[in-house]
Amino acid sequence: MALVLMVALAQEEDTRRVPRNRLTTPRCNAFDLSDEDFISNFRITKELAFQLIQELNPFLEPKTTRKTALSTEMKVLCALNFFAFGCYQKKVGNDYLIQVSQSSVSNCIR
Repeated sequence: MALVLMVALAQEEDTRRVPRNRLTTPRCNAFDLSDEDFISNFRITKELAFQLIQELNPFLEPKTTRKTALSTEMKVLCALNFFAFGCYQKKVGNDYLIQVSQSSVSNCIR
């Protein structure tokens, strides 16, 4: 009797476990900003940032196929934003253009 009850409880628990999708925050495209706003956020021009992204892509491209992996563009822009202001990593991560965790900012600036 106890075995039947345990099996029934285990089956009920399995049906309750619903895989949850990871919430991803939609990010703004920094290259959609005006030239003045881009320079005020990253301290370099869009052209220079794009060139930097192209040059660093072989070294920074994600080594995983996970859809949540940060792109080379996001890594470079995150580091540029941090270097431009020299402020705390958490503030850079909370910026509306970047929106990543503090640990991700730390990985980007290493």
